[in-house]
Amino acid sequence: MSRHHLRTARGAGPVLVVMGYDRPLHEFFLQLWDDGSEAEADEPAYSSLDEPAADWRDIVTVVRRLEELDVAVPRSMIDAVVADSIRRAGNRIVEHALDGRVTELSA
Repeated sequence: MSRHHLRTARGAGPVLVVMGYDRPLHEFFLQLWDDGSEAEADEPAYSSLDEPAADWRDIVTVVRRLEELDVAVPRSMIDAVVADSIRRAGNRIVEHALDGRVTELSA
């Protein structure tokens, strides 16, 4: 599974976007976590797992859901997740920044 992280804002609050490619399921996934200064949440504010009927094999589903949730991510993040699906990448964690910086945390 690949995981791509981005700390950004949604509305008035900070949010952590986690998205990637799940190799065994051959699907993309998306999670939003409230990213406040308080203790970490046990559950994401949004999870694609809660929408099993959606077509998570298509990156368009991820892009649409981000738009519906009013969360902007750099195009490079979407492209990196798609590239992971093409390469069937696993065990990859990447931190993205709004200014386009990318930090590979594991490979």
